[in-house]
Amino acid sequence: MLGLFGVFLLAPEERTWRWAGLGSIGYLGLWLTAVGLSHLTFQPGFPGGFQLADVVTRYTMGIPAALLAAIALMAQQRTFRRRQLGQFGRDLVWCASAIILYGAIGQLFVQETVLFPSNYVNSGLFLAWFGVPVQIFRAAMATLLAIFMMRALRVFEIEGQRRLQTANEARLAAQESALAVERRVGQELELLNEKLQQREKTLAELLRQVVNAQEAERRRIARELHDATGQSLTAVALGLHGVGQIINHDGNAAQQHLRELEKYATSALAELRHIIADLRPSQLDDLGLAAALQWYMREFEEHYAVRTQFVVRGEPRRLSPEYETALFRIAQEGLNNIAKHAQASRTDLRLRYWPRQICLVLDDNGRGFTDEQLHEAGAGLGLRGIQERAALLGGRCDIRSVPGYGTRVRVCVPLSEE
Repeated sequence: MLGLFGVFLLAPEERTWRWAGLGSIGYLGLWLTAVGLSHLTFQPGFPGGFQLADVVTRYTMGIPAALLAAIALMAQQRTFRRRQLGQFGRDLVWCASAIILYGAIGQLFVQETVLFPSNYVNSGLFLAWFGVPVQIFRAAMATLLAIFMMRALRVFEIEGQRRLQTANEARLAAQESALAVERRVGQELELLNEKLQQREKTLAELLRQVVNAQEAERRRIARELHDATGQSLTAVALGLHGVGQIINHDGNAAQQHLRELEKYATSALAELRHIIADLRPSQLDDLGLAAALQWYMREFEEHYAVRTQFVVRGEPRRLSPEYETALFRIAQEGLNNIAKHAQASRTDLRLRYWPRQICLVLDDNGRGFTDEQLHEAGAGLGLRGIQERAALLGGRCDIRSVPGYGTRVRVCVPLSEE
C-alpha cells in the first residue's frame, strides 16, 4: 500500500493506476516466491519461518516502498511551493524524511536470522549502538510521519478556502462586468435617445422651413402674377373697352389699339409660361434631369445676360422623380442665388453620373463671400436650402467661396441600385 501511494502521487493518471495494480499483484507473487525459497533454502521446517518471512518482507517490500513514497512526497512538495504553499511543502519534506528513516534504517535493523545481512545488521546491533530497541525508533518515526502528514493535509482546507475566494471574486467580477454592461447599455440608450430627440428637432425644423419655403414661393408667384401678368391682362381689358368706344368713329385708331392689345396679350402669355416653367418645367417630366437643366441654363442666360456652360459627364439615365426634382431645385436655387447676389458674368454647371452616385457642381466668377457674411442674419437661406435638400436625399453639400473670385457649390447624392 505504501508503494502504491508513491506511484499514485508520481503518476496520477487512471491508466497508470491499472498498471500499478497489476504490478502490485505481480510483486506480491514475487514476494511469496522469495519467502518460500528463503524458507526452503535457509531454514527448512516450520520453526523460525515467520522471522525469516518478516526479514524478507522488510528487505524486499518495506525499504523500496518507503523510498518510493519519500521520492513522491518530495516531488509533491515542489508542486506546493510553486503554488505558494511553502509551509505545507516543508511539512511534506519532514514526512519524506520520517519515511526514509523509517524505511531505510528502521527496516534495515531486523531480527537476526541466517539471511544476509540480518546475521550482522539486526535489532541487537541497533540496541547496542543507540541504547533503545529498534521498535521504539520505528514507532517514533511513524508518529513523526503521522504528525507532519496531518499538518500537510490541512492544505486541502486552505485550497478549499482559496477556491471559494476565487469563486467569490469571479462572481463579484461577473457582477461588476454585468453592471458595467448595464451602464454602457444605459449610456448608449441615452445617447440614442438624444440622437432621436435631435433628429425630431431637425425634422421639425425642416418641416418648418419647407412650410416657409412653400409660403415664400406662393408669395413670389402671387407677386409675379400681380405685377406682370395681372397688369398685362388689366391693360388688355381697358384696351378692349377703349376699342369698343372708338371702333365706330375711327377705324384706324381701333386697329392701332388692337395691335397694342395683341402685344400685351402676347407678353402676358410669355410671362405666364415663364411662371409655369419655374414651377414645374415640362422637360423634367418628359426628357429627364439633364435636358431640363440644359433648357433652364439657356433661359437663365437669356433672362439675366450671364454667359453659361452646361456639361454632362458619364452616361445620363432617368432617376426617380423625387431625385430629379430635388436636384433640379438645387440647381435652380443655386442659379437664383447667383442672379440675386453674385454679380457674376459667367457660370458653369456640370452634371456627372457615377454608377452609385450623381454629382452636381455649380461655379460662378462672382464676388464671393466670407463665413461671417454667410452667417449674418437673413443671409445664406438659399444655400441652407440646398444643403437641406441634399441631406434629405442622404447626400452631402460642399460650399467653397473666395471673396472676389467666386463660389463653387458641389452636391453629391448616393443612388440606390433600384
